[in-house]
Amino acid sequence: MQEMSTTSYPKRTKQNVLDSDGTLIVSHGKLSGGSILTRKLAEKHKHPHIHLDMNKLSVNDAVDALRVWIENNGIQVLNVAGPRTSKDSDVYNVTVNVLETLFMNGLEDE
Repeated sequence: MQEMSTTSYPKRTKQNVLDSDGTLIVSHGKLSGGSILTRKLAEKHKHPHIHLDMNKLSVNDAVDALRVWIENNGIQVLNVAGPRTSKDSDVYNVTVNVLETLFMNGLEDE
C-alpha cells in the first residue's frame, strides 16, 4: 500500500487499477459514477475486470463467478471497487460476504 499525494479520486482509481492484477466491481444494478470510471480505466489499460451485479446473482453464484475469473486470469492482487455506501448502503456488506465466502472455501475447486 502506498499513500498518494493527491486527493483526486480519478487519479487514485487509476493507480488502484494499475497496481492490481485485476479489478472486481460489485454493485446492485448498473454501474454509475466512479464504478464506470473504474471499468473504463481497466479496459483502457487492458487489465482484467469483472462486474458482479448482486441484483442478478446470489452470493454463491457471485463467489463461483469470481473464483473462475480469478483462476482464469491469474489474479494475485485484487482491486475491489463499487459505489459508496451513501449510494448503496448494502454494497459493503455483500462485498465482504462474497470475499469471505470465497476465501473460506478456497480458490481451487476440490
